[in-house]
Amino acid sequence: MFATLEIINPGKEMVIKMTTTIFEDVIVRATKLDDLPVLHVFAASQAQTKLPTIIDYHGWTTPTSSELVASYDLVRAGFRVILPTAYLHGSRNDGTNLAHHPEQFWNIVGHSVAEFPRLVEALVNQGITDPDRLGVMGTSMGGITASAIMATQPDIKAGVSLIGSPAPVAFAKDQVAQLPAEWQAKLPADLLTKTYAQLDPIDLSLHPERLAGRPMFFFNGTADTMVPYKYVQAFKEQFAATPALSATIFKRAEGGVHHVPHKMHAAAVTFLQTHVKNS
Repeated sequence: MFATLEIINPGKEMVIKMTTTIFEDVIVRATKLDDLPVLHVFAASQAQTKLPTIIDYHGWTTPTSSELVASYDLVRAGFRVILPTAYLHGSRNDGTNLAHHPEQFWNIVGHSVAEFPRLVEALVNQGITDPDRLGVMGTSMGGITASAIMATQPDIKAGVSLIGSPAPVAFAKDQVAQLPAEWQAKLPADLLTKTYAQLDPIDLSLHPERLAGRPMFFFNGTADTMVPYKYVQAFKEQFAATPALSATIFKRAEGGVHHVPHKMHAAAVTFLQTHVKNS
């Protein structure tokens, strides 16, 4: 299938014009929901239709548009898709060079988790999202965010974590342990204790019962050095046989690194179509 891209009102809205007659145009609109910047992706004929909705989070220092890879297929499957811009990213950056401030990582995840209900409320109030058919998805830092939202939002039908982690506390502790000794020495012990305590409520590995049998999809590469596979592996080994994870699927790429193959995006879309749209 081939497509050309026509820009309408550059910087604000894109219309993807398809050369085939099978699928209609898809709109990618830069907008705000409750003053939070997002990309809103939807079928042209369904701009005001109440639809099942997926909120999809991007990764650390990557653009919001990086999540458009799966968005078109999600729209084809009958979803409305919202791609939030994470705190300190894109138009929300205040001049902070994130390459020099890795300590902001968990602050950013926390912002996204806290802002999620605002996005949902805005969409429901506009009458364009079915509150009973909501899903969450994300890649890398966004996958961590998706898992955290599943740990804190019991009304979400299903979640997808791509090259993410359900264990933010363990991951954060490992991040600190990997710092040079002189850097570790400068970190106040009370600050670390406070950070781990703040991560506890959003940690699925510490609260697996919060999945409560809701469908969850994990994909990770076993050789990923950025978000190591060991966190998902341990989560699976400890809890896969429990009722809380009865609808959880674990996929892995043997020897895979920090990358999501197209077939995993496709599998995630099918998963969400089954467990959110058709639920």
